[in-house]
Amino acid sequence: MNQYEVADEIAAVIPEVKTEISRLVHLKNPFALIRIITRHTRKMVEQHNELMTDKCMKLIDSIYRKGDLMIKNAIENVFIFSLDNIFFTCPAGERKQVIRKVPAGLYALYVKQVYKSGL
Repeated sequence: MNQYEVADEIAAVIPEVKTEISRLVHLKNPFALIRIITRHTRKMVEQHNELMTDKCMKLIDSIYRKGDLMIKNAIENVFIFSLDNIFFTCPAGERKQVIRKVPAGLYALYVKQVYKSGL
């Protein structure tokens, strides 16, 4: 799956970001595309919208599994890197619920990144 297919899939699953995505598709920048879904996921966590948070997490997981190398790289360097930020936007009592919504494969990448950084 390339960035154009990813853009179509994101727009189909999350129509709220369709306009933002359509402005970026011509830039051929998968990192900007993943930033859009990362910001939207964070916004859903901040709004305590569990259904959409879950939908975003599953979408990112699906995109990661099907994506080409550029897409995977963008997810690892934008979305996975932003997970701490996303987790800490919600109160401590809700944090575990949000962490549980992260699919196992993405969570494994997150843990690997945290240990790699030495934090």
